[in-house]
Amino acid sequence: MIFEFNNHLKYFSKIILTFFSCLCILNAEKSDWGFSGYVDYTYIERLSNGSLIDIPYRMAALNIQNQQNNILLNSNFVIEYNLRNDGYFLGSSNPQDFILDLRELYLTYNADNYEIRLGKQIHSWGSVDENSPLDNVSGLDYYYLFFGGTERKLASFSLTIDYFINNLKIQTVFSPLHSTNRIPLGDDDFPIQLPVYPESKSIYPISGRPYEIGFQTTLSTNYGDISASYFSAYDRTFNLSGVNVYGRGSDISFPYVDIVYGYRKTNVLGAGGVFLNNLFTIRYDIGYFTTKDQNNTIDRTSIFNPAYYDSLHFSYPLLEESSYLQSTFQIETELPLDIKLSAQYFFHDTLSYSSDSLPIDQEINIPNLNIDPENMTPSNFFTPGLGVPIAILTNKAIFLTLDKNMLDKLFNIKLTSMMDIAKYPGINGISGSLVELKLTYAFNQNIHLISAITEINGSSNHPDGNNYQFNSMEDFSHIRFELKYFF
Repeated sequence: MIFEFNNHLKYFSKIILTFFSCLCILNAEKSDWGFSGYVDYTYIERLSNGSLIDIPYRMAALNIQNQQNNILLNSNFVIEYNLRNDGYFLGSSNPQDFILDLRELYLTYNADNYEIRLGKQIHSWGSVDENSPLDNVSGLDYYYLFFGGTERKLASFSLTIDYFINNLKIQTVFSPLHSTNRIPLGDDDFPIQLPVYPESKSIYPISGRPYEIGFQTTLSTNYGDISASYFSAYDRTFNLSGVNVYGRGSDISFPYVDIVYGYRKTNVLGAGGVFLNNLFTIRYDIGYFTTKDQNNTIDRTSIFNPAYYDSLHFSYPLLEESSYLQSTFQIETELPLDIKLSAQYFFHDTLSYSSDSLPIDQEINIPNLNIDPENMTPSNFFTPGLGVPIAILTNKAIFLTLDKNMLDKLFNIKLTSMMDIAKYPGINGISGSLVELKLTYAFNQNIHLISAITEINGSSNHPDGNNYQFNSMEDFSHIRFELKYFF
């Protein structure tokens, strides 16, 4: 019944989106249209050996707006392109190297004291830039994790209502569908790897209707904004949910071990704000997370050769429960020589964790599991499913950005850095870092030339060795060139 319900919802959402498009076409003569977008040519190669980094990028985007009285239609189409290593088709006979993606399509109805939005839309919550623990309504596309703004977000089919009372804004967001992050599992060219990566058939389905709902209030004052929020949803990133062991009838001499994954239910209470004065701006977001695996049982038919492995002998649901705290503080100011400075401090702390144990024999081969069974303590690979994505890299980090315009704003220099300042045995100071120098030259309002160099450094003395994320990311150090045309 649940699968039928979800399929009906997806079908219904497609009907609504198609209706939106037809509505605009039929009323084209009575409405105002707006078009904008860009075309982007990007090339990325490694600093280590000059080889191509073969990950997708958005080659083109088209934004369309249609205004009819109090109703506004917004849409965003992009072409995602993969630069091919096998351009002469020795590796693949398929000539398709791009994907047409409808990123957003939604209707907005404006009234005097409220606004309603319905459709496929991207949401932005939180007061700080990019690394807010409260910005959970929209999933993330990990291929664009190091991009800013909405570029790294995924839209969801949702209903949004904004209600305004003087200086108070109350927002409600509801989605009938569970949205996940886009994670490049097993992509060698992508720098960040999760400790586990399942096949899709290994994901245990959500047992209830996967509603997502959130509330956010923002009070504007002469000194800035104060906000509070609540969000409840299933995690954007999967978790290890348990283990099943199968045999043939009563025989368990040659067992099949089924590693089961799922999505925890997580609730987030948040608070944030912005403080303004003539010298600097302070922003902060704090989120308190409670999460629980809803799979009290993971009994199921074997997903591998069920005719042979016809008997479930053991089932061990993990029953994870955890609470954790994330916070980000940001300060912005202007330095001498008109240099803009933005600094952030991020902190993650797991307040509590409990689970059942996994009685796994170290001699049993566990596919797609990059953890030594001897060290298979569940708390060691607990991954937050909501919150700031860099929590999978470190529990404490500093971000610095320096931005300078020159030549009457035709030329821009931007230096961005991220530093892992968490404490590790035997290491003093910074364990890992990412630094990017980006140069942008505007030939005119429409054509921009961008070049950037990104350097990632880990630590040879880190106790996790090559499993330390910054060590494994070092090969992603690269140089990038872009030619971008805006219209």
